Order: sequence, then structure tokens, then C-alpha cells
Amino acid sequence: MNFRQGQNLLSPRRKKSALRTAVLLLFLAAAAGAAVPHLTAPRFAPPPPGMRADAIFVLTGGENRIAAGFRAWKEGKGKDLYVLGAKGGTRIEKILPGRQEISAEELRSLHVEGWSENTLENAYSAKGVAGDRNFRKVILVTSDYHVPRAHFALRAVLPPEVEIFVISVRSDWRDRSALPKTLRHFFVEGWKYWGYRLFLWTV
Repeated sequence: MNFRQGQNLLSPRRKKSALRTAVLLLFLAAAAGAAVPHLTAPRFAPPPPGMRADAIFVLTGGENRIAAGFRAWKEGKGKDLYVLGAKGGTRIEKILPGRQEISAEELRSLHVEGWSENTLENAYSAKGVAGDRNFRKVILVTSDYHVPRAHFALRAVLPPEVEIFVISVRSDWRDRSALPKTLRHFFVEGWKYWGYRLFLWTV
């Protein structure tokens, strides 16, 4: 067997190796791109002790978000609670954890909005309320994997003088059966964040 024949035999192996390397590099680049927004998430400030915000905005669509927002409101962290993106016509009493009894006085501070269907529409809904009521401090409540995109959308539409604090609802990393779903949430949300940055930069 001459040298050229040896080259021909090795060529398919080299091609497969190069393909595997390219796929691996592409995967690592995609994972890194999705991870960057989440690595910056710790800089989003939680509400400081003793502060009472003008409003708590809960973005629906993830487990335990409403419960976390309602708990923060009951603890006095915000004057009013807004649940954004609930189905039209949904009553606040039906979506609170444990179907808790709410007094008539408390109901005046609890609000459900049903028209917004995505994160950007949630942000514009919050903008309308904040502008009408001259809010200066608000709390965003959403899932940990959703925080970067939700905070970016809210920051992009709210006036710069409005301070945004964050209550991040943690994913259950102990549930191994849900781990693939959780990782997928973080990956998809990371790239949705970059999509929002591009979209809101161009409008």
C-alpha cells in the first residue's frame, strides 16, 4: 500500500473527527451564550429589609411565582400586588395559593391583568400601571431562569427613575427527574434574552 492509499483510508476518519470537533465547539458556544445572561443575574438586587415598594409585579407562567409574590405582599414588601398575564376574567381569589380568604379591604390592593401573553407584553402592562400611579419602586417576581429576560424587558420600558428589585423563585434542583426540563428552561431563556436585546435595540 502506497502513501496515497494510506491517506485515502485515513481521510474518512479525519473527516469524522473534524465533524465531531465542530459539533462539540458549536455546542460549547451555544451553552456559553445561553449561560452569560444567567451568570449576570446575581447583580439584580432583592428588596432590602424594611423597604416597601409601590407594587409587586408577578409574571405568570412558572410554578410558585404567584405564591412567592403573594407571600411578599403579605409580608408588607409592596403596597399592591399585580398578577400579570393571567387568563382573562380570572379572579384573584381563584389563583392565590390555597384559595385563601381575602377581605374586601385587601382585595383593593390585589389586581389581576389578563391581556398580556408574553414577557414583553407583561412589561408594557407594568409600564401602564407604573405611569398611571407614579410608581418609584417596584418588585419583579418570576422564576430564576426567567429573571434576566424579564428584568431586561421591564428595565427597557419603565422610566429610568423607577427602581426595580427582584424576587427570584428558585428552581427545584433536587428533583432529578425534572433536571432536563430545568436545564432546558435555562438554555432557552438564555437565548431568548439575546433575542430581546436585539429586538428592543432595533425598535
